Amino acid sequence: MNSPRNPYLVTAEQMRAFDFAAINEFAIPGVVLMENAGRASFEILKGVLDDDLDGLYVSIVAGPGNNGGDGYVIARYLINNGADVETFLLSPREKIRGDARINLNILEKMGARIWEINSIDALESVQEMWAESSVIVDAILGTGLQFEVRSPYREAIEKINSLDAIKLSVDIPSGLDSDTGKILGVAVRADVTVTYGFKKLGMAIHPGLGLCGQTQIIDISIPENAVQKNTPNVILYEKPDLRQYLDLRSDPTAHKGIFGRVLIVGGSSGKTGSVAMAAMAASRMGAGLVTVAVPASLNPILESKLTEEMTEPVYDESGYFLPSAADRVLELAQDKDVVAVGPGLSTEPGALKIVQSLLSRYDGKLIIDADGLNCLAQDLSFLSRTKADVVLTPHPGEMARLLGVSCSQVQENRFVIGREFATTHKCKLVLKGAGTITFFPSGQAFVNNTGNSWMASGGQGDVLTGILAGLIAQKLPLEAIIPFGVWFHGFVADGIVERDGPGPVVATDIVSEVPNFLQIVIETYAGKGEASYPRFWRRLNGVRD
Repeated sequence: MNSPRNPYLVTAEQMRAFDFAAINEFAIPGVVLMENAGRASFEILKGVLDDDLDGLYVSIVAGPGNNGGDGYVIARYLINNGADVETFLLSPREKIRGDARINLNILEKMGARIWEINSIDALESVQEMWAESSVIVDAILGTGLQFEVRSPYREAIEKINSLDAIKLSVDIPSGLDSDTGKILGVAVRADVTVTYGFKKLGMAIHPGLGLCGQTQIIDISIPENAVQKNTPNVILYEKPDLRQYLDLRSDPTAHKGIFGRVLIVGGSSGKTGSVAMAAMAASRMGAGLVTVAVPASLNPILESKLTEEMTEPVYDESGYFLPSAADRVLELAQDKDVVAVGPGLSTEPGALKIVQSLLSRYDGKLIIDADGLNCLAQDLSFLSRTKADVVLTPHPGEMARLLGVSCSQVQENRFVIGREFATTHKCKLVLKGAGTITFFPSGQAFVNNTGNSWMASGGQGDVLTGILAGLIAQKLPLEAIIPFGVWFHGFVADGIVERDGPGPVVATDIVSEVPNFLQIVIETYAGKGEASYPRFWRRLNGVRD
């Protein structure tokens, strides 16, 4: 039942526009779209229940809008297939109009049992029936919800969440903000969500992602012409496209110069591990040459940590870059394909001078992470003046410092804040966290679906910086390679947990496993490998658990 348009994530406004186009430009009656939605939802529910519907006790809980209408269609098919169905209207009948009313009328003519719930007392009187249900269909509130859930919907959702029944949500769990993933006071915790046309943006980012259960996307017959006219610019990144990477690597005459030169700038007293991990990750992702610029007094430590990578000792005092180090860093940067600055850098005056000098005088590809971001936060105006092609990789705390807001404000509005920053400052922004989002100045965005809580430990951001630097050095398009780097970082961590079982995955675990899991991805893409890691092979082939 999954649609080939799976990768797109849409806002409520975009979905309304597609529905409008289908009805008004292509003359598909709204009641047909509703029929398609309801019947497909029924088929998915039937599959969840292994086709065992005879005598199944189901409660359909419906709101006043089109979600309720979808619920009435589901009720009809359940009744026709032997289920014992009760339908509950959380709205007076007279407020149900349009296509939803048509389907309610059909249900009434079938003699279905329909209960009208207009008060808290009425709600309490039917809760015993809900409690006895094997399945609850949540058809209460849809994608148009923008304010906190009010009574009696709030009490109905709270009751539904307290039950052991299988909960299927129609289009989106009721109470979830479809654009932000926020819970609007209270929201249904679904076991299965059947969403129509496209997955909604709020279903792919936390906390909304955690409420949807198993998500099924179904095609309700939105014409492809309508989609092509207004193609969504947010993509759920689930499967890498490595054609250009494999083409580059298939050249038998290739040499290390073709695969690019990386400069990593960082390190300070007590923080040599950060820059070392970034450098090793860049090498293992395939960069031809990696150079690390470090405070001179720390160079012996880095030389002992690194083998394949070169080190460059730069002017320092007591393990911190001096302001005079900026000119030497710029000299080192001139022949590099990408510069990454920030891992273990500190925010001392010399570090600040290096970051600002790179933004002012370097015109290549520049990744800024960690303390590099904290230096940038002291004067964002350098972003508007830079000639560099800038990639920023903040975690929520660093993003908050860049904007001068609280971390909670960032977390509550990740998508809006990230897109506005990337488009305003004309940079690429990788906003890290559960469901990392990569934003481009064009407004395009990629939501990542890999990674797990076992990798929540120090140094992971440094490793991601190195992965991105190693890929970018190979001169592949940033729109393809940055989302892949983010995805691959989480994919390695997921694969380690699947292989070894639950347990902490530290940053150096990722670095050491990069070659193994890169081979898995490449062999899967080329169709040559064996399914050593079944769940992730299924993911690569577009099959979700």
